[in-house]
Amino acid sequence: MKFENRLVLSAMAGINNAEFCNRQKASLVILGGFNADEGAMKAARAAIARGRREFIFEDPIAGIEEEMKRIRKKFAVNVRSSTLDGYLEVARLVESYGGIMEINAHCRQPEFVSARCGEWLLFNPQVLFDVVKKSSRIAKTVVKIRGGHKIDYERLCARLFENGCSAVHVDAMIPNGGCDLSLIRRISKIGFTIGNNSFVNVKSGEMIIRAGAKMVSAARVVLEDASFFEKMLTSEILSQQVDLS
Repeated sequence: MKFENRLVLSAMAGINNAEFCNRQKASLVILGGFNADEGAMKAARAAIARGRREFIFEDPIAGIEEEMKRIRKKFAVNVRSSTLDGYLEVARLVESYGGIMEINAHCRQPEFVSARCGEWLLFNPQVLFDVVKKSSRIAKTVVKIRGGHKIDYERLCARLFENGCSAVHVDAMIPNGGCDLSLIRRISKIGFTIGNNSFVNVKSGEMIIRAGAKMVSAARVVLEDASFFEKMLTSEILSQQVDLS
């Protein structure tokens, strides 16, 4: 799969629907995060009750498909599920629409962690590996992970790639702020890496690419500047094409 630039719109729950994603100049847009089963949807309702934004669908799978029908760009779908079946149902849909599956092992909201979603997968890696192995047999699969924990990230990512993961999308957060370029550098030596965190201008994006990431993602900054990605394309580095095998 060829991308015309190195820019990625990262998932934002309650925001990244097809309409929003279609407006972006990033070569890869990530729909969602979406909730694929009732356990994850229940967690989303609880998160909304305390003021967070989430996508709520009466029928989770049908709602996700409606968004995929409207997307006009190369896309991934960021998914949370409390069950393996939820991930696999979305993987089948994603494959039928020519997209990429992104397993959310990143969300740290307590409602989702309690529902065995998001970061819960980082601390239960055998479950994550099983989801990746089975999902990747159906659709091209990426895993979104969060840095900043006392985890052997190199070993984790090596196992993800061994189980069929095509790319790791790493929020290389440093507790109290900043981007862990060392983490990106180490993971990038193992496989295709999308770097995320503190990408707010050309300089910071190029630093992430120079650390080894093949692509770089942004989220909240796009809400502050609707032309953010367009401005990033003035960079010779960020506007380069890249292949995801």
